[in-house]
This record gives sequence, C-alpha cells and structure tokens, in this order.
Amino acid sequence: MTPGDLLATLPPLAAYPLITALVVLESVLFIGPFVPTLGLLLVAGGLAYAGTLTLPAVIACAAAGAIMGDFQAHWTGRRLGDGLRTGRFGRRVPGPVWDRAYAATRRCGRPALLVCRFVPLVRTLAPHAAGAARIPYRSLAPFSVTAGVAWACTETGVGYASAASWSQLVGRQSVVFTVGAVAAALLLALGIGTVVTRRRSRGVARGNE
Repeated sequence: MTPGDLLATLPPLAAYPLITALVVLESVLFIGPFVPTLGLLLVAGGLAYAGTLTLPAVIACAAAGAIMGDFQAHWTGRRLGDGLRTGRFGRRVPGPVWDRAYAATRRCGRPALLVCRFVPLVRTLAPHAAGAARIPYRSLAPFSVTAGVAWACTETGVGYASAASWSQLVGRQSVVFTVGAVAAALLLALGIGTVVTRRRSRGVARGNE
C-alpha cells in the first residue's frame, strides 16, 4: 500500500497529520528519496476535489511539512558540517546528485531553495548543503516558506485539476483511482531515473579508479 492509498482510506482528521508527517520525512537524509510525496499530494488533490478533504487544509499541511523539513535538514547539515557528504548516509547518495545540490547552493545562494524544492531528491539535499555551508537559517526562512507554499500549491493543484478534468469524462467515482494511477506512473518513472543515475555514477567512479 502506497502513502496515497493509505491517505484515501483515512478520515480527514488522520489524513491531514499524515500529509504533514510524510512531507517532513522526505527531508530526512537517506529516508527522503523513498517517500513518494508527489503521489501523496496528487491523491490528496484528487480527494480534495471529491470533497473528502479540503483543498486549503491540504495545501497548508503540505507547506507546513516542507518548511519544518527544511528546518530540520538545515539543522542536520549544520551539525554534520563537512562530514555531511562523507558520512555513512551521505555516501549512499550518488555523487552527481550531491554535486547538483552543492552547485545550486553556491550559484544561487539562498534562493536555491526555491528551485530545488521542485526537484526530487535535490530538495532533500539542498537544505542540508546550506546548513553545512553555515548559511544562517534566518536568512533562508523566507525562501523556505515561499518555496514550500508554492510547491504545495503546485503539486496539490495538479492533483485537483486532473481529478476535475477526468471527472468530466468518466464521472466522479473514478477520480481517486485515476489520480492514484497517474501518481504510480510518475513514481515509477522517477524510480527508473534514480536507478539509472546511480548506475551511471558508479560507472564514472569505476572509470576514474
């Protein structure tokens, strides 16, 4: 059962905290890549259209989770410092992905959180990298809040709009099933992309030995 499937079976009072908790969990190093928040928010948007959940509440819970996740990721990165990338968990992340997160932080500075929030896996690493670079959180907070709200609106809105469009074709009862199928397809594509990236990075590492 995926988080989206679980969400569809829960009452609203349990669904809202689950959304926040899973979005926060995505920002935890090494665990984050395995938390399918895209599918979660697509399903949540579909449930909001179906009337099971309330759209503003879903967006607020997702945005709150993103902001809290950035805060704990920054704190972790600041604590680990240079050991962030070379530690036990950091070494499990493909080198090119770390390079992308650090490059975005160096090139864009604090606004990097705005861009990285929309890139899977990189959004987990970017606030860690900012913390390791000793960028004060208070200077990151406005960008974290803006990125979290924009991301929550976008992904939940896509689920809501997809459900609305599909319901005009086949009726309201198929909304949740369809959004879940779309989410599963997107997650499969992301999983394949992650595997390919890891294999390429291993090949490059072997070639450099």
